[in-house]
Amino acid sequence: MKKKVLALIMAGTMALSMAACGNTQSQDTPKEPEKQETVQTEGTEAGGATDISGITADSFKPSKDFNVRVPFAAGGSADTIARIIGQGLQETYGKSVIVNNLTGANGAIAAADLDSAKSDATELMVGGIAMFTLAPLFNKDINLNIDDYQFVSGLVLEDLILYVNPSNSGIEDWDGLVEYAADNRIVFGSNAPGGATHLLATMLFGEAGLDAEAVTSDGSGKDLLAVASGNVVCAVAPASVGAQYVEDGSLVPIAVFSEENYTGYEGYDVPTVQSLGYDIVFHTCNFIMTKADVAPEDVAAIHQAILDYSETEEFKDLAKNANYIPYLEDGETVKQIILDASDLCKEAYDKYYAQ
Repeated sequence: MKKKVLALIMAGTMALSMAACGNTQSQDTPKEPEKQETVQTEGTEAGGATDISGITADSFKPSKDFNVRVPFAAGGSADTIARIIGQGLQETYGKSVIVNNLTGANGAIAAADLDSAKSDATELMVGGIAMFTLAPLFNKDINLNIDDYQFVSGLVLEDLILYVNPSNSGIEDWDGLVEYAADNRIVFGSNAPGGATHLLATMLFGEAGLDAEAVTSDGSGKDLLAVASGNVVCAVAPASVGAQYVEDGSLVPIAVFSEENYTGYEGYDVPTVQSLGYDIVFHTCNFIMTKADVAPEDVAAIHQAILDYSETEEFKDLAKNANYIPYLEDGETVKQIILDASDLCKEAYDKYYAQ
């Protein structure tokens, strides 16, 4: 079984460009999570707070195989990461890890499948920030309540950056874009309305009072290709997607939607949108979650198992091959990231979309 899972992982390995949360660990080389001897978390039960200090990976004794729902296509980055994490759970607990790709409705289909399962820590799902922030705003049929779920661990946290092409537009920085906009409409590449890059660009240009319109596509790679070819003036995309364009000199990063400057590209110190005068902070974010009524001590044990596995050479090799930079913060940290992003998305939706 181990060889089979490893084969699936390597077959699905690809460059990480997971779309769709906010924290400061988004520099060029994020810190590897420190190995923890215990996990300090609070859960709630009939008698009040549950003391789960001293929890280790071995504190959880699963009675059945793990079922991990992935609301993204097989072979994609989310699927690859789920299989890497699944390999660690399999080795720790001696149970098979079954990855089910249940795509559609921004994760609502996979969430419904999780909801229908018996509450157990082996019943898991890989989620994206959009399912709790953007999807409910743009699709009223999606009604996911964050309090119905418990977050096990973060998986990915990545910066979103605004890129331009100086060779086509003459724009090299934010001031240059503003100057360009004095005489021209800004045409930007993004995903469709309801996506993170469309919302961030709409909010930024709206707050700056710049006339702009979107040319939409189904992927950030296509958006950046449109900038590089001169079909659009700029685009917002995850830092990992823009890396190849910055390295070959095709594109220049001019602003990052983060709390700190982005220094992940050699020779660049990309300023924050906040430093330009616009309080817009948003990161792509993916995580592992389960049902809210699962025993907190079991959730804490699984998180510790993931942290322990992240220290192994096997994990590091698999992550390197997948261009995966892990973000393995605890569930409470992940939940706060989602809540903060929800406030920003609601503000942008009410101002620029709910007309």
